[in-house]
Amino acid sequence: MHFVHGNPNVARASLPSLVETNTPLLRIAQRMRLEQTQLEGVAKKMQVDKEHCMLLALPCGRDHADVLQHSRNLQTGFITYLQQKMAAGIVNIPIPGSEQAAYVVHIFPACDFANENLERAAPDLKNRVAELAHLLIVIATV
Repeated sequence: MHFVHGNPNVARASLPSLVETNTPLLRIAQRMRLEQTQLEGVAKKMQVDKEHCMLLALPCGRDHADVLQHSRNLQTGFITYLQQKMAAGIVNIPIPGSEQAAYVVHIFPACDFANENLERAAPDLKNRVAELAHLLIVIATV
């Protein structure tokens, strides 16, 4: 994932690090419909830089063939699914040692909301990744 905009400390505080585990995982427990009322809540949080961060998830690998395989897997197994469901994936991140959510991770496939926000934050980057398999990640405080 690559930092795009907002508060990088939100990502540091909410995402698992490689130090904590060999394979950091985020388990998507919910979907959020890509409907205006749902997206307005995310957009509202994104108006306050301290309360969110925007990341771009791109495939990676050991070599070009590995990157291509990861791209296909990401596109066919994940991005297409979210686009067909017209949804974003949701991961609630609890306060350490608690069940209470502290952060919400929104995982957007290419869609109007993702494209508009990426265009606003990093227009050159949006153009560079337009043809690549990618996800826009928005992490917001609760």
